[in-house]
Amino acid sequence: MIFSRKRRPDQSAAIAAFWAAWPRLRTRSEAAIAARGFPDDLIADLSSLVHAIHPELEWEFSKGRVSEHAFIVSAAGDTALRAIAHRWRQAAPAADATWEFHDARQAEPEMFEAALQIEGHRVELAELRYAFTLDEPRSEYDLVVFHPVFATMTQNERLRLAFLPLAWLLGEDAVEIWIGRIDTAAECPAGAQPPQQLAAAVAELAAQYREETWVLMGNSPDAEVPRIATVQRPLKPARWPVLDTHAAITLAFRGRDNGMPEPDALTALRDFEDRLRDVLVDAEHIAHETSEGMRTFHVYADSARFSADAVEKLAKGWSGGRAKVKVSADHGWERVRHLLP
Repeated sequence: MIFSRKRRPDQSAAIAAFWAAWPRLRTRSEAAIAARGFPDDLIADLSSLVHAIHPELEWEFSKGRVSEHAFIVSAAGDTALRAIAHRWRQAAPAADATWEFHDARQAEPEMFEAALQIEGHRVELAELRYAFTLDEPRSEYDLVVFHPVFATMTQNERLRLAFLPLAWLLGEDAVEIWIGRIDTAAECPAGAQPPQQLAAAVAELAAQYREETWVLMGNSPDAEVPRIATVQRPLKPARWPVLDTHAAITLAFRGRDNGMPEPDALTALRDFEDRLRDVLVDAEHIAHETSEGMRTFHVYADSARFSADAVEKLAKGWSGGRAKVKVSADHGWERVRHLLP
């Protein structure tokens, strides 16, 4: 049995300090919003508290969805910060009529009624057009983005304009989960659609995965060394933003000549999986893969709350062969990257 886990920096004190200061900060923030001006000392105080949680976190005020205003602390696409921002939001007070809180930028489709000044160009956002193609195995849309102003822009300026409005259209999390490659075109691609059509397509795709969905991957069972994996789809860390720790539970079993489990071993493995799900707290079973007489269960957990004791105890009770549990930090989900389609 192997068990290893590294300690990670604890941001809980800095998060608690932010929320302790929030009652007076909200009053100052409401006054600044009403006056349509933000004093330097307010910006400095908010920045100091947010950056004490982590210096690379970003924050902003926004229009609320159910409240009048929203305060957002964002990882800005940095996978190493996603769980930290999520823990900040978990500690937030309940939304009220005035304030709500988010750990990612929310969709603001009304922004597409406005114009954006970028690199000296005036850009009417409503004129953006998207040609999008579904990559079905990855459950994401690849985009080609067009705007008439692209004809006078450099490639870097085009890419900036392609990326920036997507968070306003879809929300930051939705971009990470449902959008794949993003390219630009100097001429409007055939079949390109206005922003609202892309938003509708993404919403329809997301609706297909409201329930837990698993897919079977791998080479043929008749291969010389068959490898089979069963994986949650889509396999995107942003779906589980606080799960930043990987636990691999590897079990040896009695296998057939091709390394796949015999019927009795398969029954035992399925029973173990059921019991594993029962003991997981602040964790999610993401995938398992099987080859050469071994099955590895991939679990991701919240490092601030997860205890591996129950998983270790369960693995120790495995009677089919050797058992190994290894726990390690993995905010970018690198240890299951090979399971992406």
